Amino acid sequence: MRVFLSILLVAASTVGKGQLLDSIALFAAEPPKLVVKLDIRGSFVNNRNVRIMGAKVGLEHGRRFQYGLGYSFLYTPVERVRDLPGIGATSLRLRVGYISPYVDYAFYQRGPWEVRLPVQFGIGGASTIYRDATGRKQRYQRTGLLIYEPAMTVQYRFLKYLGVGAGWGFRLVLQTGDKLGENLNAPIYTFGLRVFFGDLWKDLRPSEE
Repeated sequence: MRVFLSILLVAASTVGKGQLLDSIALFAAEPPKLVVKLDIRGSFVNNRNVRIMGAKVGLEHGRRFQYGLGYSFLYTPVERVRDLPGIGATSLRLRVGYISPYVDYAFYQRGPWEVRLPVQFGIGGASTIYRDATGRKQRYQRTGLLIYEPAMTVQYRFLKYLGVGAGWGFRLVLQTGDKLGENLNAPIYTFGLRVFFGDLWKDLRPSEE
């Protein structure tokens, strides 16, 4: 858990660190609950709007403090034509995928409103691929990725099982191998309807006598 606390402190400079640690310690003492989340984040690659798909599994304490592990990948096709040596003009497609430990702290909860600070690091890779004359996929470039994604989300819960939310942040990327020629540093954003399946399942589950 210390690793997750360190990650959160980096992104929470707007909140007093002492106050933040005290609050997290208080909620971390609560019994943990399993959480599973699917998300779609908007972002940009070379000024083109793209979608990042992700799934997370973790633990939540006191409905305020979460930590766990996720996986994200580039969902939107990103292609561009390049003149490859010995091949000629060819369409290259970008692939991105990374594992991401994360923390998520709700520092504000009042009535139907909630404001959270989700932060995640990514460790993964990216590559460009093309199809040869026989139609087979070939890799042209490959690089390792180190990613840092701090963000803030705001949620309004207008029904017991439904809410709307929006979020914004930034993705910082360090490429450790071939230079892909793609700008992966970009803002990230979320907006949409949220369904609270955990509460729905809790109410639908038969009560134990």
